[in-house]
Amino acid sequence: MPSTASQLERSLRGLQISDSQETSPEVQWVPSEYSSDESQYVLVRPPRVPCGNRWLFGFPIVKKELWDMGTIAFHQIWPDKTLPDHPNYIIMNSLTFVQASLSLHLCTMARAKVVGDTKNIPSECMSSGEVLLLVLWRDTESETTCPTASQVYSLEKKLKRLPGWWVEVPRF
Repeated sequence: MPSTASQLERSLRGLQISDSQETSPEVQWVPSEYSSDESQYVLVRPPRVPCGNRWLFGFPIVKKELWDMGTIAFHQIWPDKTLPDHPNYIIMNSLTFVQASLSLHLCTMARAKVVGDTKNIPSECMSSGEVLLLVLWRDTESETTCPTASQVYSLEKKLKRLPGWWVEVPRF
């Protein structure tokens, strides 16, 4: 039976992918400098962008997908409870439910610039050269808040698309 470390390494090799954007950095995982557990891997932060905006790590998403995942997460967290019959309830709480069900440190939405090829981004996620993202980490966050490879892989399976690094578009 293969060891947990070798299973993790095989899984991580599959996650070392690019989001197919010509100028976006590749998604890479490296062992954590701050963990004594050798199996703890973290994302490699991309170099700062010249404009000074943050890099966001996450998935292109459609709001309906988030609401569907929020409903599933609600039932995972409270299997014996009934989802309140109020449409705004799931809209307002989906991010919290997804964050709690996957034990993520950060789970938010943001808009980011689309750079390069858009073939892996569903058109519903895009508007005026921007993409709607489910953000799991920012390049300014501590390494301790980085999502794990298994958390990222879980969302990758649910959304059927790859994560990537994106340049934040601040809202002023």
